[in-house]
Amino acid sequence: MKRTPATSPRSLALLLAMLLPGCKGDIDPAQLDNLRDDLDAVVSGTRGAPPREDKNRDGWNTEVFSARAQGTLKALTLLLESPPGKEPEAGLLADDFQCSTLRPAELEETFRDRHFIVRRGNKTDSPAERKGLAGLESAFGELLASFEGSSDRHSKLKLFDVETSGKDSARTRTYFQLSGRFSKGRFQVKATWRSAWKRDGEKWLLQELATETYEETLSLGGEQPLFDDCTSSILSASPAFTSQLLPGLDHWMGKIELGMGIDIGGWQGLAVGDINGDGRDDLYVCQPGGLPNRLFVQNADGSVAERSAELGVDWLESTHGALFVDLDNDGDQDLLAGLEPGVMIHENDGKGRFTPRTAKLLPAALPYSLAAADYDLDGDIDIYVCCYNRRKGANRHLVFARPVPYHDANNGGRNVLLRNDGGWRFSHATVRAGLDVKNRRFSYAAAWEDYDNDGDQDLYVANDFGRNNLYRNDSGRFTDISAAAGAEDISPGMSSCWGDYDNDGWMDLYVSNMFSSAGNRITSQGRFHQGASDKTRAEFRRHARGNTLLKNLGNGRFNDVSDEAGISIGRWAWGSKFADLNNDGWEDLLVTNGFITQQDTGDL
Repeated sequence: MKRTPATSPRSLALLLAMLLPGCKGDIDPAQLDNLRDDLDAVVSGTRGAPPREDKNRDGWNTEVFSARAQGTLKALTLLLESPPGKEPEAGLLADDFQCSTLRPAELEETFRDRHFIVRRGNKTDSPAERKGLAGLESAFGELLASFEGSSDRHSKLKLFDVETSGKDSARTRTYFQLSGRFSKGRFQVKATWRSAWKRDGEKWLLQELATETYEETLSLGGEQPLFDDCTSSILSASPAFTSQLLPGLDHWMGKIELGMGIDIGGWQGLAVGDINGDGRDDLYVCQPGGLPNRLFVQNADGSVAERSAELGVDWLESTHGALFVDLDNDGDQDLLAGLEPGVMIHENDGKGRFTPRTAKLLPAALPYSLAAADYDLDGDIDIYVCCYNRRKGANRHLVFARPVPYHDANNGGRNVLLRNDGGWRFSHATVRAGLDVKNRRFSYAAAWEDYDNDGDQDLYVANDFGRNNLYRNDSGRFTDISAAAGAEDISPGMSSCWGDYDNDGWMDLYVSNMFSSAGNRITSQGRFHQGASDKTRAEFRRHARGNTLLKNLGNGRFNDVSDEAGISIGRWAWGSKFADLNNDGWEDLLVTNGFITQQDTGDL
């Protein structure tokens, strides 16, 4: 593990020699059995989809249909984005095509403040009101007329449910999104469309179109949005930003040796905190191997200065997570960094200069994210480390164990609880605290919260391949109660956050997962996992559904209210956070999403 040449180069071995002369005895022996010799190759192909075979021969009829229907859906989106008067392409519609109104005539205003108006409508009646090409033009015209004068329109259709009937007909459900701007605001439409299709040779023609759900949002902020992207205005004066961060990973993948730990995934985190006590938050950006981590210190005028080398935190080792937290109770923010070999723990001198005080090797798995809380109520902050994947020697996380089974794996990296014993001493407490139960699930993130209002911090862990963990804390000893509490949320968990969304005094839980339209289509087919039980098949379908909101019932149990709350579709979601964005006393949700996008965006 090395720092950049701007400071004295150091390795983890040298630091351990200085800081932990007896470090070998500090490693939890229970972790050593997590090493394995037979790592599989990287899992390839689209998540949630079958291998890339010839769909015409392997029996995946929904995917054959979906591939051919994409041309029609693309043509419809272009029509919605075009100036008024553009006619639909020929060969899209069946001769007997019929269509309902796509914007319900009666809309209920469900929310209004000084920033937004939200209206929702019920599903439309039988799609027999408008017929043929003129009917489609009429339906689209009525929809766009509601946003007359708008510009920069963008639309998206995601086909997520297909039911074929024989070889010549199909029924589908499709997510629809349309957005644009006015001179005095913006708008967004989200809807679900029900459609019927008829086969004509190698083509599929649209036969019916109707609205199942509809929601439109109007912003009232004029040209000034609620949030403004200030990345360039704040960071562009820093050479570290323009020369290193701005070019992106595609640029650096061709310039840095893979053995340094750089990869295309971008699974690096960041930390925000006031490192020097001036009342202004500063930013620490983690980097892939071969690129130094960067610390941007905020100036009085809102600009930043990049000072990572000067302040001792410019690690070159691949870093997946970081956290500012006061570990020694001296009132300033110390720094935890999840470097590839383990967790580096830095002391803050109160002025923002950091000194490595100790390092905790994690020989069994790679640290991915960090969460801190005083779990044993002894007055100092302890650390929970999510370790996504097992390691083998010097392997990088590009080579990882195949999750088995895919939707309910328990063969990933083993997470670690580090107990703060004071004096910059931390001990492995995973086993003795009861957190080694169901603890190998490819964990991405964890969140502490006193969900049962008994005065101590409980822990929720979001896992990528299947069930999540809710550990109840009873005087420093944890019990996995996720199944009994209805909080397993069997899905590809990326993050979790707590918040009292309904203001009833009990903390509720939001989990961001992966939504996959292909996964929804495929898992609904009769031939999908034909030998599996109905329960297992349902778990696979659930795995592709999307995000989850779990309402705390106050009796130790949670109820999944995702559908009625309308929060499931967060696309390929990653981080999530409850926050009262408009200061109305109610917790709102922010969800980051997206994935690697190059020439073919595929099912993102």
